[in-house]
Formats: sequence, C-alpha cells, structure tokens
Amino acid sequence: MAFKTFVTEKLWPFLAGAGSVLVMVLAFFIPSLQDQYDRYQSRKIITQYETLGNEFFNEERYDMAEQAYQKAFELSDSKRLDIEIKRLSAKINQVNLDPKWGGTLPEELTEIDFQYVLHLQQGKGQEKEKAATLNTYGIFLSNAKRFKDAEAAFKESILLDTSNAMPFINLGNLYDQQGKKTQALQQYQQAISLDKDNARAHYNLGLLYSEQANHKAAQQEFHLALQADTTDLEVKAQYEQATRALEKDSIK
Repeated sequence: MAFKTFVTEKLWPFLAGAGSVLVMVLAFFIPSLQDQYDRYQSRKIITQYETLGNEFFNEERYDMAEQAYQKAFELSDSKRLDIEIKRLSAKINQVNLDPKWGGTLPEELTEIDFQYVLHLQQGKGQEKEKAATLNTYGIFLSNAKRFKDAEAAFKESILLDTSNAMPFINLGNLYDQQGKKTQALQQYQQAISLDKDNARAHYNLGLLYSEQANHKAAQQEFHLALQADTTDLEVKAQYEQATRALEKDSIK
C-alpha cells in the first residue's frame, strides 16, 4: 500500500507538469493552425478573383478584368506581382474597347503603364505578348497625335508577330489619318491576306474605296465585312450606300 502511495505522490506532479506543457503547446499551435486556415481561404479567394479576371480578359471585357485583378492584388496584400502585371495588361487593353479609330481612351490610362508592361516583357518567349502591348501602345500614341512614335510601335509589333492582322489594320488607319491612302490600302490588304475573315480590315478597305469613288470594290469589301460580322449595322449601312452608288453608276 505504501508503494502505491509513493508512486501516486511522485506521478501526480509529473502529470500536472505535462498537462501544463500540453496547454502551452496547444496555445501555441491553435492560433498557428487558424492562421494557416485563414491564409488558405485567402489564397482560395485570390485565385477565384484571378480566374474571373482571366475569363473577362479572354472575353475582351478588359475593364471588368482590371477590376477583378485589382481585387485579387489587394487581397494578396499587394504581394502578387504576377497579378499586378495582369491588371496593367487589362488596363492598357482598354484602348481596344472603342473599335472606332481615334475613339476616346480611358482618362486614367498613362504612358508609364505601357512602358512598365513593355519593360516586363523583355524576356525571351514573350514576343507575342510584347507585340500585343506595342499594338495597343501605338493606338495610345496615335490618339496623342504622336504619329511617328505610333508608326514605330506598330512596325515593331509586326516584326515581333507577323501573324497578327491587327497591327497592320491600325498602321493602315494611321496612314489613312495622315492622308497616305496608298500606304493605308497596302496595310489593309496585308491584314486581309493574314485573316481573310477580318471584318474590320474589309470595312476599312471598303471606306477607302468609297472615298476613291470605286463603288464596286467598296461594295465587295462591305459585303465581305458583313459576312464576317452580320450584326454590325454601320457596315450594313455602308454596304447599302455603296450598292446605291453602284446602281447610279450603271445608269449613267
């Protein structure tokens, strides 16, 4: 009996001490586990906003994409530089929201936004991304009446990605704006050779032919533009106008 009493008396302080240590350990780890769970949830939400931004970007809804990326970047405590780059890419691509040449650009868009993105696209394997940025930069520069700089941006974009029709179209628009009609025509035709179903290239070429009173060629280009985009009412109106002009020519 005395032996049992001895063991109990010796064991109880040990168990009490072990219990205190366990409480301290749990007190240390429980907040840590909570922090890990919170970080996991935060990363999950950041990923969801980033994915939403990617979807908006692919749909060419660049204003919505920028907002989604902005939210993801803020939730990352401004640590996710990759998301910030995506946000800036969405921001500069907003120059494409207005398809009309010389349209109004977002007021908050500045040249440093383009320069920053271009600086980050210097690496090998990013030629297509840089070409796309240069194309939008050219539109920005054209809007600012910096025609030589805009021409250089479009030409560099073409050198980096010869398969994209858009820089050719925009370079044609730039030449047309300066009254260089022959050069503009060549750029539109080059764009069509790359993308025969590009409605914008056919439409712009049709407008150029209309200015030259070449109503037959204009009608054909507007017809091809309509085939590529049957919903554009402006193209339809130009097609009908060219058709009427062609009919008048045939009566004379």
